[in-house]
Amino acid sequence: MDYELIVGLEVHAQVLTETKLFCDCPTYFNSGDNENTCPVCTGMPGALPVLNKKVVDYAILTGLALNCEIREHNVFARKNYFYPDLPKGYQISQFDDPICVKGKLTFLLDGVENTIGITRIHMEEDAGKSTHHGDFSLINLNRSSVPLLEIVSEPDFRSAKQAAEYMRYLRQTLLYLGVCDGNMDEGSLRCDANVSVRKKGETKFGTRVEIKNINSFRFVEKAIEYEMGRQIDLIEQGEKIVQETRLYDPDKNRTMSMRSKEEAHDYRYFPDPDLLPVSVSADW
Repeated sequence: MDYELIVGLEVHAQVLTETKLFCDCPTYFNSGDNENTCPVCTGMPGALPVLNKKVVDYAILTGLALNCEIREHNVFARKNYFYPDLPKGYQISQFDDPICVKGKLTFLLDGVENTIGITRIHMEEDAGKSTHHGDFSLINLNRSSVPLLEIVSEPDFRSAKQAAEYMRYLRQTLLYLGVCDGNMDEGSLRCDANVSVRKKGETKFGTRVEIKNINSFRFVEKAIEYEMGRQIDLIEQGEKIVQETRLYDPDKNRTMSMRSKEEAHDYRYFPDPDLLPVSVSADW
């Protein structure tokens, strides 16, 4: 093949705590719709977030397991965008100052050692869930403010099989630590894949396409393989790759356009004024 695949993964792991990131609502999966909610996680005016220290403990533990630097000073930021299941109009995440940086995960694939760089790990809250029913939609905010760790890799993957195996080893690590239950069917572990291709010998990355919310190892591999083929076909036909977000349909084994891809400045990140910076001491 004349083309080289370039992939980076953003893995979202639900942290295995009994309560949410910024309130004391439970995180149980099988509760009734909107049962696990309060003024804080539904974004009521005047309600203030209080950080769940256990989430910070788990973030530090994960960072140490993945050979990261644990940053003494890290800050929560507001990621501003509008969506019906995001009641505050912003998501509390981390941007310039994440808790963990510069890590790596080493694993075996076909008897060969592979090392993938970890760019960063940061803490953030989940959004709610929308379900669509013909001419109406329903919003369930039970997941709103459920704690997540986002584990962002370097664009080090050169095959779909390598990306799927990384996911398996990462899940195994999180299970061993007790940080996440790894249940991909329930959305406790899911990933976004950033996929591009380039001619062999080139050093510049191609235009990146993000595939959102892939929830099985097999689908990670199949979605990346399909997207690689789609992009190569477009290039061979003389067309340009559009930077966008796409969804993977496992029934049809294809990706579909969802929306144009946002850049960081589109979210207007700024430090959350309701939350103090987190200082991680060496003893902690």
